[in-house]
This record gives sequence, C-alpha cells and structure tokens, in this order.
Amino acid sequence: MGFVKAEEFVNQHMRVNREIKELCSRKNEEFKFNIFIFYHNDIDSICTEHILHFHKNVRRDINIFSYGIEKKEDLLNFCKKYEDVYSKNGDYYRDYFFQVILIGMCSHMNTDGDVYSLVEDFFTGIMGKSYVGYLKFFVIDNRRPYHEIFETSDKWDLVLSEGEMADVMAMYGSAPISGATERDNRGKAGSDTDTRKKTGSAADTRGKAKANARQKLQSYYHTVKEENKCMCLMIYPFIQCVSEDDSSAIIFISSVSLISYLKTDAVTYEYYNKEIKNLHNDSMNISNGHFISFDPERGLLPMLSFMSLNESLEIDERIYIYDHKNVKNTFNKIRTMCHIEIKEFTGNFRQLDLKKQNEILIKLKSFIKIIRPMNTLAWKRRTYVLYNSDSFYFLIVLIYIYINRIKKMDSYLYNCLKTSDFLFNIFKDRLKQSEIYDKLIEKHLHKNAASYLSVLIKKIMESNKKSINITSDFKIFLDIFQTARNSYTHPFELRFLSNMFSSFQSYCNDKYKTYHLLVCHINDSDETLLYGFTPLNKRDYWPSVFSKIAYSNSEQITYDTLADVNTLRIRKNDFKFILSEIKDVFRGVLRYQRRRELHAEDSTDGEEADEAGEAGEADEADEADEADEADEAGEADEADEAGEADEADEADEADEADEADEVVEEGEAVEEDADEATEEADAADETEP
Repeated sequence: MGFVKAEEFVNQHMRVNREIKELCSRKNEEFKFNIFIFYHNDIDSICTEHILHFHKNVRRDINIFSYGIEKKEDLLNFCKKYEDVYSKNGDYYRDYFFQVILIGMCSHMNTDGDVYSLVEDFFTGIMGKSYVGYLKFFVIDNRRPYHEIFETSDKWDLVLSEGEMADVMAMYGSAPISGATERDNRGKAGSDTDTRKKTGSAADTRGKAKANARQKLQSYYHTVKEENKCMCLMIYPFIQCVSEDDSSAIIFISSVSLISYLKTDAVTYEYYNKEIKNLHNDSMNISNGHFISFDPERGLLPMLSFMSLNESLEIDERIYIYDHKNVKNTFNKIRTMCHIEIKEFTGNFRQLDLKKQNEILIKLKSFIKIIRPMNTLAWKRRTYVLYNSDSFYFLIVLIYIYINRIKKMDSYLYNCLKTSDFLFNIFKDRLKQSEIYDKLIEKHLHKNAASYLSVLIKKIMESNKKSINITSDFKIFLDIFQTARNSYTHPFELRFLSNMFSSFQSYCNDKYKTYHLLVCHINDSDETLLYGFTPLNKRDYWPSVFSKIAYSNSEQITYDTLADVNTLRIRKNDFKFILSEIKDVFRGVLRYQRRRELHAEDSTDGEEADEAGEAGEADEADEADEADEADEAGEADEADEAGEADEADEADEADEADEADEVVEEGEAVEEDADEATEEADAADETEP
C-alpha cells in the first residue's frame, strides 16, 4: 500500500533483518546493516533524527549515518560526491544501506518528484545485486507529502500515526469490491465477448475506485491534524531505551520538538498543555531525576549528561565545530587534547572519574569558541547572542513568565506555561548558578527579548496593509514592510510575523484568522521576500500557487522547496507583476479545487448508483407486486368505503329529517305558546275598568 504505522516502523523496521544476516554468512561476506538518514535542518526534523539513535536495536547492531539538508543543491552535491567514491572503491567501502529515511525534507516535493528517484537510484547503484531486494525507503514528514510513488513502488513507505492509518485504510476499503465483481462476471458470462466487456467494465470500476481513493487521500492531507504534526512526538512512544539516561534524553528531545510547534502557532495551547504534561509525568518516573539539577560546567554540551563525549559531540558539533570535511579529524584532535583513550571517549561520560570530567570540560571550554548560526538542538549558556531557533523558543517562554510574574495574572496561558513547562525550569536552573556572570546573562536575555519584540511590533504597526479579493467570498490580506538584509527574513521569523499580523486582523475585524501575503522589501538590496501564511487548520494553498508561478517565471523567481515552501524570492521591480500573477493563479487553484470536490462527489454518487443497480430491478419487481396487491386491496377498500358512505349518507338524511321534524314541532309549540299568551293578554284587557 505504501503506508506504515509509526509503531510498526520502529519495532519491525528499525532492527536487523535476519535474512540479510544469513545471506551474508552464506556468501562469506562481512555483515553490515546500516541506515542512512537525510533530515531537513529544522527543529522537529533534527529532533526526530536524534531520537532514532536511542532505540535499543540501533544501539546494539545498527549503524546510522545522517546528513543534513538545507536545500536541494545539498542533496545533489552529496549524490555527486559519494557516487564517485562508492563506484570506484565499492569493494573497499561496501557500506550497504538497507534503509534510507527522509525526515522533513519531502514536505512540498509533490511538484519535484525527481528527488525520490534521485535518492532511490543513488542507493540502488551502490548496493550489490544480491541485496537490492532488501532496500527500503521511509518518509517521515509533518505535512504527509502524498506522492504516487507510495502506490506504484513497494520500496517506499510513508510513516503515519495509528489514527491516520485507520483513515487511509477506510478510504481504500472499497477498492477490492471490483475484483469480486470481475470474478462473478467471469463465472456468469456466456461468451468470450461478454466476458471481455464485463472484465473491462470491472477494470474501469477498479480504476475509478482507486482514483477516487487517491483524490480523497490528497484532500485528507491538505490539512494535517495537530495531534499528528509533531514527527518526534509520533515516534517517541515506541522508542525502547536501554537505560534511564537514554529515556531522559528522548523526553528532553521530544519536549524541544513540541515547543517549536507551539511557538509557530502550529498547535493549540490545549494540545500543547496536554502533551507537555504527559512528557513531564514520564520524566517524573525516572528515578535519577536528570531534569531536576544539572552540573554547572555540563552546560557546555547540553546532552553530555546522557551519553558519551563522542556521541555528545556528534550532536553538538553542528553548533560548535560543524564541518563535513573535518569532523573526524576534529574529534581526534579533541581526544588527544583531553588525554583520553578511545574507550573513555566512547563510554558514558558520567562513568569517568570526577576529576577527569572536570579536566575535560575545562579543555573543551577553551577549545570551543565559535558558535555558528544554525537551527539546532541545544541552547547555549554564557553567551549574549542567541543564534538558533530553539533558543528563541525558550526565550519566548521566559518572556511570558517574566511579564506575568509581576502582574500575577491567572490567565490560561500563564497557567499553561508556568505549571506545565518544565523546560522553563531547566532553563532557569541553568542560568541561575552561583556565579554573577549567569545572573547577568538572564538580565541581558530579558533586555534583548524586550528590544526584539518592540521592534517587531513597530514593524507591524508601520506596515502597509491592504486586502485583495480573490473571489466574491475569499480574500487575502497584504502586509508590506521594510527590513534589513539579515533581520526578520528567516522563514521562522516570517511565520512568527505573519501570525501576529493575522492575530491583529482577527481581533480588529474578523472573527477568525485570515490568509496573509507578507511582502518583505530588503533595504539596500534588489530582493523582495514573499511569504504566504495560512491559519491553523485551514487548507494551505500557497505551495500550489508559488510552485505554479515559479514554474512559469523561473528566470524572475527563486523558489527553494527544501528551504521553505511558503517563501518566494523575487526582484523588487517585479513585485506588481508577480502580485498580479498570484491573483490569477490563486483564482485558478480555487476553481480547480472546487471542480475536484464536485468530481469527487459525482464519483461517489456514481459508485453508490452502481452498487444499487443490481438491486434496482428486484426492487422494481417487488414494488410492482406490491402495487398490484395494493390496487386489489384498494378496490376492496373503495367498495367498503362506498358502502359505508352510502349508509352514512342515509343515516345523515334520516338524522336531518328527524331534526327537521323536531324543528317544525318546536316551531308549532312556540306558535301555540304565543297564541295562548295573546289570548291571556286580551282577557286581561277585557277585565280592566
């Protein structure tokens, strides 16, 4: 089918295939079971990649190789570089990757399907013919990028939650009916011609059912439910850890991933509050209590409390010493500098002597000085500048608490963050150490955060706002502002800005949040950024609109689907032309969407009519028999009713006659009474004097 549940993916596929092991032994070849992971460089993708390393099966028998992707060119460069290496030295390397996992990088690749074939061709080419049949590809993505390759190829699977899997199976549930119809037709057919006609009709029915299921699936994944968005949280419940240290690590990683969605308004506070409490309860079940206190010097490498120095550097080198070419040499340099053996370098850091730990931390502190501006898992201590996004998320939490602690507000948001966000408590503990330097850091954080938000609000108030009517009942809002080259231009910041624009708009005019097109003119540059914002739980039209415009205006537009699908780079002078194009394409997308919905309704009606067709003739016959019986009964009833009516008429006439006689008798009696009264009056007159 091309779909697999997250539980099945972790428990059945993240382990060694015994058939491969037996095949290697028969061929007298060295057994290796390697997994290669491509991950997009955003918070949730990095967290999901990290959390897979902690599964007990991976710890024992499997090697994982990871490669971060910023844009499509990174993938092309990787394939070009390593294809030459493996093709020329295949016998020497023989690194067979039996599973390839794409995390977060296929979100909007429906318009660029050659990425799937590119990845498949590369890993198929470096693998021996005896092992190609065992190669599998998995896609983990928060937007569930539906592609036909999941149906046409048995090598590709899209990882889903249990609820999503049930919905998908329900959509495809009607497809097997056509096969049964075909078999029945073949048994009943009297001639070859009739058989061909009925077989063709069954095939058409099967094709229509499959196409209808595909349309339903595409429509289903236009809006992913909030409980299915966080990839890391989808995988987290099924990761089986070897030790409590590993359990602590995956809780920490899942929490960072979840809070990233909260701060981009991708999930509601109710959902966040529920899930963060669940994670908090899980952390309380860990006896060692790693979330209660940290050693001050371990803030240098946030994950060092849970793993070896080697593993911690493999994660955090992306922040401090990230370099694809020199990572191995750098690790050797660190090990030599710290005077530790390989076993000490790869063993649990906490098992080292405390004196040795302190010496290593001091030397690392003097060695690691450069902090690169990347979106990474970890936050940094003892620095005034916050480069990565997750530091910004923690900063937002800090702002909420800092503002509300003075006012002592009892709002839902305050309670949500104050009572349930244990990440905030960790952050505060790591900042409020005994040294004065750490307290100064907290002061600077508050100051810088207030400055950041004040500039942000100023930009919102000074922006040029317009509304654009796409159709009679659909409009978008245009927000135009100026900014510096390296300020408020990151997709995360644009999303944050757009959400604030939409929030203000909904508070002022509309009841609900609206679609926005953010126009960011960069100062001292010819570039303009366009960012399309879609409110939570609404259909995201922007990827379709931007991809169509980029395809027809490739020379004027830069559209990197891997970097961010909702961001478009254009020349400033082309803005009016591109805006006109956006209006036309948006109308076309809406019309196409409407036609597809109508077609889906017609297809559904047609299937219902076909299913009801066989029973139709029998129903008509039954109705005819019932009608005949009803006619006979009706005639008898009419006769009875006529007889009853005649009797009733006769009775009515008799009653009327009786009533008339009574009236006449009463009239005569009245006349007699009147005559008697007249006679008495005359007699009285006669007796008067």
